[in-house]
Amino acid sequence: MRKLTAVFERDDDGYWLVELEEEPRVHSYGRTLAKAREHILDASTLWFEVAPEELNLVEDIRLPAPVKASLELARQEREHAQMAQEAAAGATRDAARALVKDGRLSVRDAADVLGLSHQRVQQLLAS
Repeated sequence: MRKLTAVFERDDDGYWLVELEEEPRVHSYGRTLAKAREHILDASTLWFEVAPEELNLVEDIRLPAPVKASLELARQEREHAQMAQEAAAGATRDAARALVKDGRLSVRDAADVLGLSHQRVQQLLAS
């Protein structure tokens, strides 16, 4: 599998220009990022005379520094949110088990205390 870097940049008209870093003669464009991605893959397969699955295009999307910083912050916050969500799910599962086992509540009462449906509590207990 051939690994290539596709460099994406916006032009003044809002189009995405894309070229291969390793072979600048292979380039294309698209109105959207998805179209530019599709077009550079087509151009690359034609240039190198290979099937699309034989190429691994690594994307380098060039953005202004403040935009990149904002994007990175958003990615970090999503990652934190994902970890918090996983922790909350684990704590909820543990609480459901404790309510039913140690607290000797019914599944319906445990659901009422947790603010969940009894079906969801049943799923938590089964996991």
